[in-house]
Parts: sequence; C-alpha cells; structure tokens
Amino acid sequence: MTYILQLVTAGLAVGSVYALIAIGIVLIYKCSGVVNFAQGAFVMMGAYLTFAASRLGLPPVLAVTLALVLMAGIGVLAERVVLRPMLKAPVVAVMMVTLGMLIMIRASCLAVWGPDPLAFPRIFPDGALELFGVFITYNYLTAGVLSILLSLGFLGFYRFTAVGLMQRCAADNPRAALAIGIHTSNQVSLAWAMSAGLAGVGGTLLATLNGLSLGLADIGLIAFPVIVLGGLTSLGGALVAGLLLGLLQSFTDGLLSPMIEDLLRAHTRIYSVGALQQVVPYALLVAVLLLRPQGIFGRKGSERL
Repeated sequence: MTYILQLVTAGLAVGSVYALIAIGIVLIYKCSGVVNFAQGAFVMMGAYLTFAASRLGLPPVLAVTLALVLMAGIGVLAERVVLRPMLKAPVVAVMMVTLGMLIMIRASCLAVWGPDPLAFPRIFPDGALELFGVFITYNYLTAGVLSILLSLGFLGFYRFTAVGLMQRCAADNPRAALAIGIHTSNQVSLAWAMSAGLAGVGGTLLATLNGLSLGLADIGLIAFPVIVLGGLTSLGGALVAGLLLGLLQSFTDGLLSPMIEDLLRAHTRIYSVGALQQVVPYALLVAVLLLRPQGIFGRKGSERL
C-alpha cells in the first residue's frame, strides 16, 4: 500500500506540471485557433533562463520570477513578430511556423548552453516529508502543490476577472468582442504571454525534478495527449487530464512495466520493455481520438487535431 501511495504522489506531482503546460496550449488555441507546437521550447527556455538567473547570484524566487517575466515577453514577441504577419495564412502553415520556432529556440539553447545535461540549482530544500508512511521529497511535494495552485489560480483569473472575461469573449466570438470595444489582437498577445509564462514555470519545476537538458523541449509532445484527453478548448479539462496522465505514467513505470518484464523473462528471451511509460501518452491519444475525439470535457462539433 505504501508503494502505491508513493506512485500516486509522484504521478500527481508530474501530472500537475503537465497540466500547467497544457493549459497554456489550450489558452492559445481558444484565442487564436492555433495549436502551438513551440510550447515545449518555451518550457525548456524557461528552465534555462531560471538557471542563468541563478548563476548570476539571484535568490531562487527572484530567478524564477525573472524567468517568468522574460518568457512572457518572449511570448508577446513571438506573437507580434512571427504569428501576426501570418494572420490570413492557412492554419496548417501557422502550425508549421510554431514547429519552426521550436527548432529555432532549441538550436539557440544548444548554442548557448551546450548539449550536455546541467545540474539545476537547488530551489527547494533537501529532505522529505513523511505522510501516512510515505516519504515525499520536498522537490516533488512543492512542485506538485505549486503547479496545482498556479493552475487553479489561473483558472480562477480566467473565470472571474475582467481581463479573463475579455479573454473569453475574444475567444468565443471575436466579432462581437470588437463590436463592444475589446481589442482582440491585444488579447491574443496577452494569451501568448500567459501561455509562455506558464510554460516557463512548468519547465523550471520539471528541471527541479529531472534535471536540466534540451530534452525538456520534448515535454510539449506529451502535453498534446493531455489537451486531447481533456478537450481541446477546455482549460479545466487540461488540469484533470494532466493529473490523470501523470498517474497513468507513474503506475505504468512502477507496476505495469515490471509485471510485463517478469512475464516476458519467464517465457521468452526478452528482458526489458524499455521506457513503456513514454509510450502511454500516445497510445492514450490514439484511443481518445478513436473513441471520443472531442475529449472528456470537449463539446461535440469542436475541431479535431
């Protein structure tokens, strides 16, 4: 039972970060109809910027805050310089541009920080908390709690504030928003800023758990099964689906993979199934697209990926 609780804790911690990143993708899609393939690059760059700020001697809180502000600025710059000139271009062309942004940002980080993994500075204290016989490291505990609080805080901001109301209005009906005086292009820029900022914080939290490397950019690909599972236009669905996916990966790695490997070793010459937990998100993506394309919280008639 203790082992199960450890898997649940680890799954929720990682899944909450997935949700934080996926919320940013959903936000951009709601406001501009663009699936942002560069979100993984924003995740990676946010972690590297936090690392650079820490190397300058800034305290952890200031380093993370500075990285968040810089990532928000990068999000606005990307929307204004790269995406806005393509306003009338086909959606597929715009999506390919975001893929190009992913490649460019990853190459830039490679040129500046090199290909080798880096030791990420300590942001949270060492040690672990014992809860119901389960030892939870402060890294996992704090990353999970912060991710969930940030996700819920953003959902509250989007639902209950005037800015959030303008965002929802611009996303649901841009023409009506223009008619009542809402500057929709500014709302799109704000959406990109918030999305990049959330991604940057998510990247920093992931780096505290798994270290800092260029591989953080691949997390954007895991976020897509999350948004498909939750519903491509549902911010709350992204939160729930992120937690579910984190749990599924944790149980696959901790229970399913060892069981399959024991079975294979007993009857075949195969000794390992590899990183099966990395396959789970895409198997889930295919299953959801086949059984319920609109996702758990999506509405029928929404566009498919």
